[in-house]
Amino acid sequence: MSASAAAILHWNAIPVCADTERDTFNLDPRSVEANITPYTKAIMAIDIFGHPADMDALMAIAAKHGLKVISDSAQAPGAMYKGRHVATVAHVGGYSLNYHKHIHTGEGGILVTNDSRIANRLRLIRNHAEAVVGDLGATELSNMLGYNFRLGEIECAMGIEQLKKLTKLVASRQRAAERLTAGLGGLRGLRTPVVKPGCTHVYYVYPIVLDSDIVGVARNRICQALVAEGLEGISPGYANLHLLPIFQKKIAYGSKGFPWRSDICRRDVDYRRGICPVAEELHEKSYLGYLMCLSALTDDDVDLVVAAFNKVWASLDQLRVDD
Repeated sequence: MSASAAAILHWNAIPVCADTERDTFNLDPRSVEANITPYTKAIMAIDIFGHPADMDALMAIAAKHGLKVISDSAQAPGAMYKGRHVATVAHVGGYSLNYHKHIHTGEGGILVTNDSRIANRLRLIRNHAEAVVGDLGATELSNMLGYNFRLGEIECAMGIEQLKKLTKLVASRQRAAERLTAGLGGLRGLRTPVVKPGCTHVYYVYPIVLDSDIVGVARNRICQALVAEGLEGISPGYANLHLLPIFQKKIAYGSKGFPWRSDICRRDVDYRRGICPVAEELHEKSYLGYLMCLSALTDDDVDLVVAAFNKVWASLDQLRVDD
């Protein structure tokens, strides 16, 4: 979530926010292109909730403007985009091994690229680049201030074994989501997840869109009723990064507004409410997420989730009265 934008700031670059698609919640390529300026260096695409971003469109935009594409596939290991694993379509991509992802080692992650130059720089940045570039005879020294990002041997051993289970774990999540979609598909005013042609969804989150005008009950009231039925992991809204205090106040390093108020930032980057109308409306009114990442769902578990939704929908008239 916020880590994607924070990673940009860590390298003294400036995040510029584009809007999302209403159906997949991923970056809208039209909004991306509208936000490109002569200062733009890269596009960061997040495969949010487990569905791939529109990589063909984003890669075409990048080629047109001479940019790189970074794919944050933290929530989408095992998802496919037109026959290719997500993260492998971009110039460089990343997967998370955080504890609640599909497979995990407690913490850590994996970066992938087919560019040997980028791969070598990633290895250096991972492990105290500044201390070893001299002995390696490296001449490209920009951004060679390294970190200690190494996974330990124990975590790596765990990750190798977890990777062997990924296909089975993803299939299990997909079966649960398909059963959930079949159970919820008839509820009016509720849109179940969209899966675009050529894509697979791995359902880190099961994203729902609620039309409160059709349902006649506000989203928060629906959530309260679902929780009262014992449903855990239901989440109204998902953060709009541009509205977080760090971007609203443009204060990251120190108290003087760096990097926005510095020579690094050569234009006024806009984070005002209204710049991402689709994302803002989803967050404030209509998006409802079921956190499938919290549980290994059996058929019986899914049936209980469906029963909770159906019971709430059967009681909508009463909820309207209570409102």
